[in-house]
Amino acid sequence: MQSLNISTAALRGVQQALDNTANNLANADTVGYKRRTASFSELLSDSMNEQAAVDSRQRNSPPGLRIGSGSRLGLTKTDVSPGNMKQTDVPTNLMIEGDGYFLVSRPFRNANGELDDEYRLTRSGAFQFAQMAGLPGYALVTPTGEYLVDEVGLPISFENPGELTITPEGVVFLDGNEVAQMRLYKVDNPDQLQQVGDNQLLAPVLDDQKAPDFMQFADGRIKQGALETSNVNVQEEMSQLINVQRAYQLNSRAIGITDQMMGIANSLRSR
Repeated sequence: MQSLNISTAALRGVQQALDNTANNLANADTVGYKRRTASFSELLSDSMNEQAAVDSRQRNSPPGLRIGSGSRLGLTKTDVSPGNMKQTDVPTNLMIEGDGYFLVSRPFRNANGELDDEYRLTRSGAFQFAQMAGLPGYALVTPTGEYLVDEVGLPISFENPGELTITPEGVVFLDGNEVAQMRLYKVDNPDQLQQVGDNQLLAPVLDDQKAPDFMQFADGRIKQGALETSNVNVQEEMSQLINVQRAYQLNSRAIGITDQMMGIANSLRSR
């Protein structure tokens, strides 16, 4: 019965690891995507310290036999290593060299029906000019409509599109005039951030300065006219996929063998 529980728990963890690998492969060409690695942890285990005297003399293993209950997927950790550079020469394409995330805002209506902002982090710098919803002027937005914000959390906006220049320190110029100062942000533990789709991470509640309360300014620099590719290694992910599939087959076979053994035991009892 214990082997059935162990194999069942392992199947659940292996299935989640398989989903994680599939997600990495699906985002191999996603700009700024950071791969996630699966880590397993052991479930509750017991130690048999009190063996019978006769049994102790006949055992080859030392006393204190450890009996486990299987494993589970403990954590999918973000690999923050940088991707390669893809030169595009598009002025609205930005790449982070080093540490940090872009901060973008997503307008939404709260429970009171009032317009509010949800702030998210992303490594994808595939921005473009777009007219602001319900407001005059243009802004730099993501492909899904979130606004790139400045150092106080306001959308970086312009009256009309023009010649855009952004320095490595994040100073934004339009037609030679300074219009905004943007910042890159970092967190001590990126695994605290929640993935919300569209290659974005959900930041925590913001303070009065419209900056995340546990985030800091990052030391990264901005390169204009380039994008950061995904850091997914397809060959490594395919090798991981084969290993995970073999682990799934092994535990599935263990369940089948356990079922056969329980069937034999039941048939012996009925005689």
